[in-house]
Amino acid sequence: MTLARQAAASGARVGFLDGANLLTVRMYEGAQETWREWGRSLDLKDAASPAQKWGDLWFLAAVQGVPWLLTPLLAAAWGLGLRSPVLAMTLGLNLSLILIRVALTFAIAPSYDLTQARQKWAFWLSPLADLLAVYRIYLSSIQIPTQWRGRRYHNLN
Repeated sequence: MTLARQAAASGARVGFLDGANLLTVRMYEGAQETWREWGRSLDLKDAASPAQKWGDLWFLAAVQGVPWLLTPLLAAAWGLGLRSPVLAMTLGLNLSLILIRVALTFAIAPSYDLTQARQKWAFWLSPLADLLAVYRIYLSSIQIPTQWRGRRYHNLN
């Protein structure tokens, strides 16, 4: 993503193709490895201005984190009889974002090599970790990492 952003910023035409037939992605082996490596996998600061980084982080939180918090609250309010057009639209929007996220899990599944994963079912529950992912990406965006998947490197800034 960093290279694609830099190429696009330099005026190059950038496109994306489905790479499922070219490569597979290895799942992290457990919660510890996921937490440690997640932030580097989806970093926002590599090729973005501070304003773009914080805008991207806000957008990520709004579409991937907040719906998991708001939907139960909005559904509870609806269930208690607090019904209004604004509540219905807000609940519908947040439910739609969650459904899109779950649908994306099915769409990206062919790119993951689940044959060697110890806990294959964890992949299918990954949307439930979205709130933690947003938090981890926030932490990563305010730090300068020096290691990724066991490899160490120095900050070049």
